[in-house]
Amino acid sequence: MHFVMRRCVIGLLAGCFAAETAAAEGVKIPVLTGFSAPAGYFIPKDTSVKKLSEKAKKDSIRKTMIPVDTNHLKPATFRNNGLDMGKAAIYPYSSLQQMLKGEVAGVYIQEPSGEPGTEMSMMIRGTAIPLTSHRDVYDAQPLVVLDGIPLIMDHPFAFDVQQYDYNRLGPATNLLSAIDPNNIASIEVLKDYAAAAIFGPRAANGGVISIRTKAPVIGGRKIAFNTWFGIAQKPHVNTTNARYENEFRQPYYNRYASLDNILTYPLYLRDSTNDAYYGPANWTDRYYANKFIRGVNASISSGSDRANFRFAAGNEQMNNPGDATRLDRYNAMFEINMVPVSWLTMSAMINATRMERIRNRSLRDRFADVQYLPDLTSPLPPNKGAYGAYLDEYNKSFDNNKTNSINGFFRLKAQFSPDWNFVSSLAADYNEGLRDVFYPSTLMETINYVSNYFGYNQRVSFNNTLSFHHNYSKVHDVTVEAGQVFEADFNRYNYGYAYNGPNDLIKLNLVNSDPNKAEYLLPKTYNSALIYMNLDKQRHRLLSFYGRGAYRYRDALDFSVLVRADGSSSAQPDNWWTVSPTFSAGWNMKSTLLNGESKINEMRLHASWGRIARLLTDDRFGEGSQYLSDVSFSNNPLKFSYNALGALSRPYSTGYIGNNIKWPSSDQLDLGLDMAFLQRRLNVSVDVYDKTDKDMLFNIPGGNEYGYTSIWQNGLKVRNRGADLTVQANVLPKTSKLQWVPSVNINYNKNTLLALPGGLNEMQIGTGASARILKVGNAIDQFWVLENKGIYNREKDIPVNPKTGGARTYKGTPLSAGDPIWVDQNGDNTIDDKDKVLKGHYLPQVSGGFSSDFSYRNITFSFTLYAALGKKILNQDMASHLDFANHEGQISMDAVKEITFWQKAGDYTRYPLYNPWSKVGAYRADQDLFLEDGSFLKLRNVSLQYDFTKTRWWSKRSALRGLTVYGTASNLFTISPYTGGDPELIYFNGVDNGYGLPISRTYTLGVKMDL
Repeated sequence: MHFVMRRCVIGLLAGCFAAETAAAEGVKIPVLTGFSAPAGYFIPKDTSVKKLSEKAKKDSIRKTMIPVDTNHLKPATFRNNGLDMGKAAIYPYSSLQQMLKGEVAGVYIQEPSGEPGTEMSMMIRGTAIPLTSHRDVYDAQPLVVLDGIPLIMDHPFAFDVQQYDYNRLGPATNLLSAIDPNNIASIEVLKDYAAAAIFGPRAANGGVISIRTKAPVIGGRKIAFNTWFGIAQKPHVNTTNARYENEFRQPYYNRYASLDNILTYPLYLRDSTNDAYYGPANWTDRYYANKFIRGVNASISSGSDRANFRFAAGNEQMNNPGDATRLDRYNAMFEINMVPVSWLTMSAMINATRMERIRNRSLRDRFADVQYLPDLTSPLPPNKGAYGAYLDEYNKSFDNNKTNSINGFFRLKAQFSPDWNFVSSLAADYNEGLRDVFYPSTLMETINYVSNYFGYNQRVSFNNTLSFHHNYSKVHDVTVEAGQVFEADFNRYNYGYAYNGPNDLIKLNLVNSDPNKAEYLLPKTYNSALIYMNLDKQRHRLLSFYGRGAYRYRDALDFSVLVRADGSSSAQPDNWWTVSPTFSAGWNMKSTLLNGESKINEMRLHASWGRIARLLTDDRFGEGSQYLSDVSFSNNPLKFSYNALGALSRPYSTGYIGNNIKWPSSDQLDLGLDMAFLQRRLNVSVDVYDKTDKDMLFNIPGGNEYGYTSIWQNGLKVRNRGADLTVQANVLPKTSKLQWVPSVNINYNKNTLLALPGGLNEMQIGTGASARILKVGNAIDQFWVLENKGIYNREKDIPVNPKTGGARTYKGTPLSAGDPIWVDQNGDNTIDDKDKVLKGHYLPQVSGGFSSDFSYRNITFSFTLYAALGKKILNQDMASHLDFANHEGQISMDAVKEITFWQKAGDYTRYPLYNPWSKVGAYRADQDLFLEDGSFLKLRNVSLQYDFTKTRWWSKRSALRGLTVYGTASNLFTISPYTGGDPELIYFNGVDNGYGLPISRTYTLGVKMDL
């Protein structure tokens, strides 16, 4: 990649839209004699001047030039914070997260399941939010901006009415799967607050991901087409049956089992003549299958300098080989620009997407939705005949998941003079999710179930910006800018469910029923006591004003300052407004100190410090003390009633909200050096950062004297420190027919908890084996576990308490032979939570990727590696299997056995033979026995392309300006010391629960062409 002089536009819809120079995208711009874009402007990528005269060319380009947005305010320099969309569009990516994985230093993607369309998480330069629950993952996501439209995501408030947070209510579809890679011109990750602060409080989670779609062509016509098809390969699985399970358990029974244990041996393991369990373990024939995948996109663009447009449409179908899961996506996009008078440009864009998702059929997810656990004595059999009989009954149910998304803008740009510009934008983003579920009585012990969900999120924004830019004698470059931003958000859902219908043929839609009819929520066919409704909504308004200025002296020094005032409706009345400053400076060392060094082509030092206020994501915090539905049964906290009557109470169990809550904020110091050597054949970019998030709101224990379990307070303070490194090289001489361009990006990040609210030094979250602890001075992503040193084989090996003369205990229960040797950290001869230690990190300390591109004439070969190092995984899946005595037949989620229970994952022989019936829970998950190194290196992508237009026999007069055939392969292998499954398929808190469908290995063939 060649170095280029560029400026970035991060426009003014919550900044306007991010725009890069065409040269920065590797686009060749026609060279016109005597003409160049004036300072502060760039020529759009698709400007076509082939058929115009020299004067007309100049006039046309002048009219279509776009002012360079001074929001970035950085001199031309190499910044590899994006990815090559030309390469990305050929791979079968189903989401923005998959496009970015391993491509940009500092961006880490968590993909807990390979199921198409499921939610993934992104983190930029770590996270400041402790991930104590699934809703925290939603709050930790960075802002994504599409052509200046700040996209709105699902709100986590739906988790408030869920007993289990495995999946959010509704379709739970990844909304960033709605973006078609074929329509994207560039993706840039804005990590430096000098660039991200213009987007205000929504940029506090590490920065902004700015997406710019392809612009219409001018002066001609362009038809583009890209299609691919392929196969998702089923994985190889080592299946087991009851004979294997019986042999696995026998050593435990032979050594430790009592008569009662033997008499209660599971029924499905007792009868060796039962072919359903002891017969062929061929359930994978019904669970896994090779699946076809496909994608197609076509676009047409045309127009003149006075009016131009682009229309695109596409469809993609992604299948996972496991559990018949699938995602269908349909896209349509239209953009138009008009110049009614020379000083005014009118632009509009609309982008619509429909996604239909076929979900997994796992028992856990179904039981969590239904909030009902059946008899779990016997699991699903591993025989495909018996499993197929279950699927036949399951197929009598339905689970429809649909998501619709539409966004767009209308923008006016007025250029009053070469120096003055005014931009006004109106934009909206809307998405809705629908889920209709029915399970027949044959799946639920004679009780059927129906549920309906409808929810939507909408954001409307209105922004105005006035800017002045002038270059004085090519020496002093001055920019002054003032802007206003208004955003209105609304999130809502309606959710209804019912049990015990009269038969399996009547399926009532509770959400869409007519409330004006007498039978609303009280149909004659349903017992009203078995119908439940939940609904909620959130409103938020953000009003912001900002001013900024920038000064550049020649191409040597530059300075900028931004001051932004934000007012939020979620803030409390005495603290509605907050002011945030940002400063940046740059020094071109090449032009000032090293101008005579021919081997050094670029060297620029830059620094910035910025503060971004952090939004409160729940409108409850703006209300202060309040009442809510918080009266429920002890065994089901979701049925809000008292004596069968709806009731309100103080939020005793969810936390007291006082009247002294203030704005949190995020401060970041960034130091960077960008360099180019050897005629720009070696490019290096390094950034070191120190980011501190302070005064964050957190729920801490307190208020017990008033009946509360906890209190919401400011005071959480977390620091992330690290470095980003990007290196790219053109290894071979320019004259060589063979070219090799390798590149690598690396991020190192370390987080530290600096303070807890209320002056606390540590705080426990949760109970039992899943409990975590936050301790000041330690990282927020560590595991809290007992240290395991082996097994007590004999009673005399157990330490004796010199004070009592009794054996060492675990929380009062004496340890026995066959129990683990847990380290007594405090020497009190009792093992308890005080002996747990913080170990490992579930977020990688080092992550990144390596890519290599080889090209020879018209052939291009590329591959990409993805790595995450220095992270741990808690293998709960293995712990659950070894702890069979406590999980067998219990009425709890821990006792659920999926059909995937009948597969071997991991090495059981590496664990001591503990007594599984021990009252201390020998195979409990909260011990470092199950804490493993989760580092990995994965070959993500391989591609081979053949460009016919570069062959000698290709006619230059052909209507086809581009014709390329290509093949790709993805996820070919993973190298990892982890003994479980794929080390990527872990839950947000670093736990491998065994529920992620495999990230499939795919092979595709495709063709793309331009007319």
